[in-house]
Amino acid sequence: MPATTGISAVPANRPGVELQGGLAPGYYLSAATREPDHTGGVSRQLSALIEPDRWLGVRGLIAGVRAGVSDADDRTAEPFVGYRTQLGDGFALAAVGHGTVIRGTDRGASYRASRIGGELAVDARLFAPVPWLELHGQAAAAAVFLDARGTYCASADGFGVDCGQDGHDRVIDGTARGVFPSATASLALDVARRAGVFHGGRIALVGATGMMPQIKSGMETAGIRYQSLGLTLTLGFGSDD
Repeated sequence: MPATTGISAVPANRPGVELQGGLAPGYYLSAATREPDHTGGVSRQLSALIEPDRWLGVRGLIAGVRAGVSDADDRTAEPFVGYRTQLGDGFALAAVGHGTVIRGTDRGASYRASRIGGELAVDARLFAPVPWLELHGQAAAAAVFLDARGTYCASADGFGVDCGQDGHDRVIDGTARGVFPSATASLALDVARRAGVFHGGRIALVGATGMMPQIKSGMETAGIRYQSLGLTLTLGFGSDD
């Protein structure tokens, strides 16, 4: 469950695509069934974004899809659509909406979840020692509506364990449903943003904090706060004018 889309709020202002890969901060849904753990987690994520710009006559419109990469039997692909614009010299704003249905099985447990979310991000250029190198800071606030159901093994105290671990084979059903907020802060280095066909690259260190559900004996209790740290690399290509 990524805490952020990881999309830069800075528009290309010309037709192009952005490809991103890295470690997205957030938490694993399975962690909601375990004893409280505030460290969160990171997940491998790939995304592709298109900014049609003048091709559609709607400057700032973006759309794309992101996908989680997991060693488990997960199926995660999530489309998104949004808008980003330059607010002035050195400042940009983006709003992104996304949603998907995901499911997976691993070590005797299974789940199915629907999520719909939105994110608002503000980017500021902090330092530009030369025209082809810029340091940016970006802050984002997000919220996700989650409706999840699953089956897993639980210990005597009601927390989730791996099935077959120390004789724990008590299988129970669990649910989580609600709106869960998160906030992220990024420090990013932009390289060659104004080049020709190559629209530039961005490497970003992303820190996140948010609320996740807590499930005990199959029932949702009060949410718990998590923290996580991720790293992403974005490359942009497209029109040279």
